[in-house]
Amino acid sequence: MRVLIYRHLKLFLKNPFNILLSFLSSLVIISLYFLFIRDFTIQAVSDYGFVSSYNELFVDRLMTSGLLIVVGATSVLSIVFIFVKDYCSGIIKDFMVSPISYIKIIYSYFFASFIVSMVITLLVYLGIQVFFVVVYEDVNSFSTTIFSIFILFLSNIISSLLMLIVGLFIRSFTSFSTFETLYGVVIGFFTGVYIPIGYYPTLIKNIFFYFPLCQTTSLLRNIQTSVIVDKILDSYPKSQHDILYNTFGVHLTFCDVAISLKDQLVIVIVAIILLNFIVLFIIYLRRYHKIH
Repeated sequence: MRVLIYRHLKLFLKNPFNILLSFLSSLVIISLYFLFIRDFTIQAVSDYGFVSSYNELFVDRLMTSGLLIVVGATSVLSIVFIFVKDYCSGIIKDFMVSPISYIKIIYSYFFASFIVSMVITLLVYLGIQVFFVVVYEDVNSFSTTIFSIFILFLSNIISSLLMLIVGLFIRSFTSFSTFETLYGVVIGFFTGVYIPIGYYPTLIKNIFFYFPLCQTTSLLRNIQTSVIVDKILDSYPKSQHDILYNTFGVHLTFCDVAISLKDQLVIVIVAIILLNFIVLFIIYLRRYHKIH
């Protein structure tokens, strides 16, 4: 499997345009926030009574956490494109001649996409932390950094599995290109990045609750903003704090009941197990029942 993973990564790196697009898409996502979303969000947070010297810092921590999840979710697409290309051209059938199982062949694309998304996400995360140091002189603690990277790790696993499942169903470049464009647009809404999750109708919020990347966005936002809120909690009523957190997706609610961080982590782990089961089930159907 290592040889296949290396092969996929080599194909990705062989075309500089792939690397450029990956970082360019990250830059576009971040630029959209600073140009169109930031001022609106700061004003919206102020309307909830969160007026303090930490206002802009809180919003930037809040929103860049969501942007990191979106960056990871879109970074996997390049490797999935290689997977679709290999399947359509029949290259995967050539791999099956070698002494390696079909499951390992499919999962080699998963690991390659995870590595790409994790590297890109960590580089963007580093750049964002430099921004906070330069602009706000705000530095994440060691524990905050470790937990944030752990959440990004889980989020990128989910993103890679989701796109692998999509790749198993898509059988043409045209279909994948259409999906890629659509996915890049809607993923920010599904995670509550472009529009705060609390602004959606209750039915939509309950549906998005089951989308695992919405959970990882909430977890990352919670850890990234917790230190800021702790500094001002004495002058900011807890009831107002809870409303703010529920509205902007730091805390997620289901049927108006707030979900604890521990429960969210359980949901994320269960989602990863379930997505792996779906991948294996599709592989079983395709491999042994010849479903194409």
